[in-house]
Amino acid sequence: MAGELNMSKINTADRSNRSVHVGKWANIFGYNLLTYWLLIMVAILVLLPIAWIIASSFSPRALVWQNVLPFSLKAFLPQQFYLGGYEAIFQKGFGQALLNTLFVGFSTVILSIAVCGAAGFAFARMHFRGKNILFGFIVFSFMVPADINVIPSFLLISSLGWVNTWQALIIPAVANGIVIFLFRQFFAEIPQEIIDAGRVDGANWFQVFTRLILPISKPVLISAAMVVFLGQWNSFFWPLLVAPAAQYRMVQVAVSIIGIEQNVNLWEQMFASATLAMLVPVLLVVPFQRYYIGGIMGSGLKG
Repeated sequence: MAGELNMSKINTADRSNRSVHVGKWANIFGYNLLTYWLLIMVAILVLLPIAWIIASSFSPRALVWQNVLPFSLKAFLPQQFYLGGYEAIFQKGFGQALLNTLFVGFSTVILSIAVCGAAGFAFARMHFRGKNILFGFIVFSFMVPADINVIPSFLLISSLGWVNTWQALIIPAVANGIVIFLFRQFFAEIPQEIIDAGRVDGANWFQVFTRLILPISKPVLISAAMVVFLGQWNSFFWPLLVAPAAQYRMVQVAVSIIGIEQNVNLWEQMFASATLAMLVPVLLVVPFQRYYIGGIMGSGLKG
């Protein structure tokens, strides 16, 4: 009789444990389902306007708004495949703006990685007077809105005679506080033994940095390159201010100018230029997002 009671208690306890586990997994599944549903809805809200812009870039001007008011799902498909918008923007110099921005972007990336990487390594591994104070100023620099520095920066560029030059577009963006911070945080996580081994073998600091540190810093190098390049690609006000000449025109400035003629909105040209302006960042971010996330995580910027 006692044995039967014990078995009954054990079975009851097992059923209770199973109920608890089932309830726990049901709650987790419900939470995950709600999270994914919200993420899908946000993604749809973000992607639908982009899909409409891309579809409209391949439509004649007369058909751009045809299925929008009233709204129809046909708005997301070109009713008539039309490349006139793309042909028109390239005739107006949009191709030159793309090349200009690529040149400025890659030039800035190369110089910025050299300067900011060296600065980040110095802050992470070298000891000198006032290092923490100086690093505090660098951190403060990227917390200050960039618009505050526009007037003194323009006066400096103007006094140097750099208006409408490549220098005005490239040099001010080379030293980047966020990029220095990324490098410093990443280099601080590298084991000291690697540096000590290089120093024992007779390597100077430059050799340690270029031969030992940089080869194992792929994630932060890609992260820094993407931050700098996308910053230049999306830059609008500064290029408009210091390089208004057509031969130095950057892509975002070209997007704002192309598509407007004599108070007429050339919608297919606007959307064509916007589509191409979106294309390069997407092609850059998607294949390298794994390294970008790795660089952010390795730098200590964990969410």
